[in-house]
Amino acid sequence: MGKYKNLNWNNRLQIEALWKAKHTVKEIAEQIGVHQSTIYRELKRGKTVKRNSSDWSERTIYSPDLAQSRAEENQKEKGRPLKVGNDWEFVRFVEDMIIHKRYSPAAILAVIKKENLKFDTQICLTTLYNYIKMDLFLGVTMAECPYHKSRKKQKRQKVQKRRNVGTSIELRPKEIQGRDEVGHWEMDTVVGAQGKSKQSFLVLTERKTRYEIVEVLKEHTAAEVVRILDKLERKYTEKGFRRLFKTITVDNGTEFSDFDGLKRSRRNKKDRTQVFYCHAYSSWERGSNENNNKLIRRWHPKGTVLDDVRTADIKKIQEWMNNYPRMMFDGESALERIRGEPEAVLLH
Repeated sequence: MGKYKNLNWNNRLQIEALWKAKHTVKEIAEQIGVHQSTIYRELKRGKTVKRNSSDWSERTIYSPDLAQSRAEENQKEKGRPLKVGNDWEFVRFVEDMIIHKRYSPAAILAVIKKENLKFDTQICLTTLYNYIKMDLFLGVTMAECPYHKSRKKQKRQKVQKRRNVGTSIELRPKEIQGRDEVGHWEMDTVVGAQGKSKQSFLVLTERKTRYEIVEVLKEHTAAEVVRILDKLERKYTEKGFRRLFKTITVDNGTEFSDFDGLKRSRRNKKDRTQVFYCHAYSSWERGSNENNNKLIRRWHPKGTVLDDVRTADIKKIQEWMNNYPRMMFDGESALERIRGEPEAVLLH
């Protein structure tokens, strides 16, 4: 049986090479001269997700750099009492919320506050993230958590190569920007593995309440998007659709190229909504939509095949998103926000 000892940088490089070569934990432990549990803990410490930029596929790897950084952080914290102490009820609650319910650390603290849950532990968001980095929670790493916002590198502005097919966002009434009334939506698609997924998701985000409607597109085409809007018009009736979908803002993707089909009613060919197109390469002009697409990615990461996803499956995610605690609403969900609006009766 190997000994328990602290690993150094050279040990971690050796672990990376052996792990890549498909050696077992037992074999790695024997070569380095440590106990198997030391290797298990080390693999967890260095666990991260690497994304392939070509096809957005993901795979879990062991990173010696990450493991070394976390080990150094843990060493700094050594001797300092953890606020969580022996509060195993809190630990299990956090593990369940992140692993099974896909909640972010911020959303977890919002749930605790909103539902007045009682734990011995009371910590801030920064401390909770630090504890996750210290491997305090079983099976939870930063790879499972949305990271803190960081300053993005300024990208070179791209030049629009083709003209918008319809009305520019520049002509959208200014009062819509204030998010003062329900009925103004942003619409986008979430796609699967390139060249492997025929299906995709159509995502509509209500700007004031962040209420979500998610539908399965059998094909990633303009005709299929129009079919889904026709389906929603049948569901909510022509009058109800006009009241609920006053405007829809989209990007310049080819799936939104049928401007007339998007805005005209399926029954009498009159306008059922107004459609506005963002400037090219300006995703921030429908930022609410972009942020909510990230919630869907917690269940279906980039590079996954979406063809096996059924409407019933995506509706469960829609329900999860609409019940998700929102920091901008002080922990209230989109469903709770829209319930106070007159238009809410149309959604049932």
